[in-house]
Amino acid sequence: MKKTLSVLITLAASSSVMAALQIPSEAEIKGRNTYFIAPYKATCDVKPIHQVTANTEEEAIQLEQIFDKSLGYSLTLNDKGQAYIQLAIKEWNEKMVFATNPDVKLTIRGADIKGQYITNQYCLEQNLALHHVNTHEWGSYLVELHGQPNQIISLRIVKESE
Repeated sequence: MKKTLSVLITLAASSSVMAALQIPSEAEIKGRNTYFIAPYKATCDVKPIHQVTANTEEEAIQLEQIFDKSLGYSLTLNDKGQAYIQLAIKEWNEKMVFATNPDVKLTIRGADIKGQYITNQYCLEQNLALHHVNTHEWGSYLVELHGQPNQIISLRIVKESE
């Protein structure tokens, strides 16, 4: 019984790690780059502006950003390798493409991530990893970014379609 329980716990732990990463295959990357041409190219054109980094969830609430069609920020992660952004969404069922550094983990509370770490083949020199995010209602969503301590990162957000 102990051995069976140990195996089940190990499988559950490894499954959740694999599910959390959602690394796409080459076929998925190619397919998404073919299908989502307009938003993927749009992420290349967003010019990141320097944004004060919220180091905690509480600070993020005070620095809420309103998403309309696109946003672009250059951020410095804190000493723990974290940054938070409170994102105000004005539309129901908003679908967006987030672009970040490929070594940055992105999570959004209350939203679904429908594809992660997709290489943007339209601006390879910018080295952007793309993440498809769906929200279900208008309101505020906490974006959490995790990377290396004091890492300077790019965050760009565009609508998935117009």
